[in-house]
Amino acid sequence: MPVAGDGPAGDYAFQQVLERSSPADLPHTQEVKLVALASRIWLADVTGAGRENWRGYFGEEPLRSPYRDVRIQAGIARTVGDRSDRVRVRLVWAGTDPAGEKQDGRPAEVILVREDTTWEPVH
Repeated sequence: MPVAGDGPAGDYAFQQVLERSSPADLPHTQEVKLVALASRIWLADVTGAGRENWRGYFGEEPLRSPYRDVRIQAGIARTVGDRSDRVRVRLVWAGTDPAGEKQDGRPAEVILVREDTTWEPVH
């Protein structure tokens, strides 16, 4: 989904598209925190850095082909169904793949479930 101003200049456009894709149903402050958490999890997923923070999610296998220069371009969090304890975080990200090709506007999704007072990723 190329947009005018690809690269960091296009991130705002990606954010606007995501926000228009579904109505917000979480308090803004909570959404910001959940997007930040899901972003850290996704970065660990594609770069390998920080995987030890979510061993139950990633297991013990190291990442074999990490991406580099990864950044999150945009993100939103929405509840799943009517459940306030489960959210779907949709991200758009960019990075350099293991073959050295730069890619922009890649979609990702992280599901988070609230366990007591913390949010944990689930498959």
